[in-house]
Amino acid sequence: MTDPQPQPAPHRRITDPQALKGLTHPLRRKLYDQLSHFGPATVSTLAERVESDPGQVSYHLRELGKRGFIEEAPEYARDRRERWWRTVPGTVSWSNTAFPEASGRAIADVVFEQIVADQYERLANYNATRDSWPAEWVEVATANNSYLRLTPDETKALTGELQAVILRWAQVGKQDPAVHPDERPEDGRENVYLFFHAFPEQP
Repeated sequence: MTDPQPQPAPHRRITDPQALKGLTHPLRRKLYDQLSHFGPATVSTLAERVESDPGQVSYHLRELGKRGFIEEAPEYARDRRERWWRTVPGTVSWSNTAFPEASGRAIADVVFEQIVADQYERLANYNATRDSWPAEWVEVATANNSYLRLTPDETKALTGELQAVILRWAQVGKQDPAVHPDERPEDGRENVYLFFHAFPEQP
């Protein structure tokens, strides 16, 4: 008997600009990034990480929850005072073409600009702290530029294959949900941040 194949993660395509608007607030972006990158966390832990008031953090977490980006994770709470949050399972995407109104496209532009700025800020932070990492991690850190000639359909196929590879590797180091998020196993793994862009360009 073969092992059952893992089910693909659910995917949410955002078509409501008001839902996407929830990510335009800088603190909400930080909170969503923390939960996406490091997993479930308490309000107090998140407040400490983003250096903000727990009351403000709770408010913005609830706003992200209303828009379907995160959800509460009560099974991790050790007492009634602890409130845990996590990202909603699956992937999220959107496109400017989904918003016919100029106001919706403007919201999408703002969120995209913030995402790109955050990506390069993370890269700059790694470069500034590179010497603090063990040599084996510095050796495998990678940067790449590729110039291809493709049709729109071929570009869509390329990015689809890359996404499938990333999702497969995301499962490799995924923590057992039965393990409490505070209990990080010492297995040599680190959080690895990966990003890429693909877009048409005129010479």
